[in-house]
Amino acid sequence: MRKSAFRSLEKQRSRWGWIFLAPWLLGIAVFFLWPMIQTGIYSFSKLVVGADGFEANPVGFENYLHFFTKDSYFLNNLVTSLLETIPSTLLIITFSTMIALVLRAEFPMRGLARAVFFLPVIIASGPVISILENQVMMNGSVGAETTTYLFQAPDLTLVFADLGVPEKILESITSIINEIFDLMWKSGVQILLMLAALNTIPGSFYEVAMMEGATAWEKFWKITLPTLSPTLVVVIIYTLIDGFTDYDNLIIQTINSYYTDNNYAYSATVGMIYCICVLAVVGLVSWIMSRVAFYSSE
Repeated sequence: MRKSAFRSLEKQRSRWGWIFLAPWLLGIAVFFLWPMIQTGIYSFSKLVVGADGFEANPVGFENYLHFFTKDSYFLNNLVTSLLETIPSTLLIITFSTMIALVLRAEFPMRGLARAVFFLPVIIASGPVISILENQVMMNGSVGAETTTYLFQAPDLTLVFADLGVPEKILESITSIINEIFDLMWKSGVQILLMLAALNTIPGSFYEVAMMEGATAWEKFWKITLPTLSPTLVVVIIYTLIDGFTDYDNLIIQTINSYYTDNNYAYSATVGMIYCICVLAVVGLVSWIMSRVAFYSSE
């Protein structure tokens, strides 16, 4: 009786799982699967815009050969877009973990501090963060009027230059200052996930470690990090995809540029090449991280 009841409960949970997945599966089929197939068809065609819409004339691999043999900038931009995301991902993961550890502790106005770090996720999108970077991070200016900025990186550059700081170190300092805002803005979801994972760690783990005389450093490496590792896999994959699809990404800008110029075939071709590369990188990272992650069921 117990086995049959357990199986019935498992079937009920499975049924509810499929019910909750149904809207997502429907969205994938309608808003992703068919557009993806259509993009693949466009990448092997020459599109002519007519009165009745697009007319796709098959050209085989001509569009792909153009980017790999004739476009001298594409491969360099592709490699740059893929490689630049890796260090930024490591920085975001490290920052998110540190902030989550701080926000887990008890201190006055902790709820407000948590809201501040998660607020950018609610109000920001790709184009919005690009505009804010241009206005706030001194990467550009709007109009001819004087604009008030959050971080005055050029002024700090002058200060460090007067102190005789070498130019290379000066550039690194300025880059770090300019990336602070962007770093905080892109870490909201990661902080939330890491904080949720931290709150699931039983306090008894730390009590036993304390009785054994473990230091805070040993607790982090022996308890906190291994327990967080499954969540780290999710956070790393999310951060990688977020970086690969960032509005300031060179390949994303290339896709948008071709699309704006009504060159839909080239836009689709670049999109397909980039999608395959991103899937390969994410799959490799997922495979590596899943092998080193610690699962409590093991």
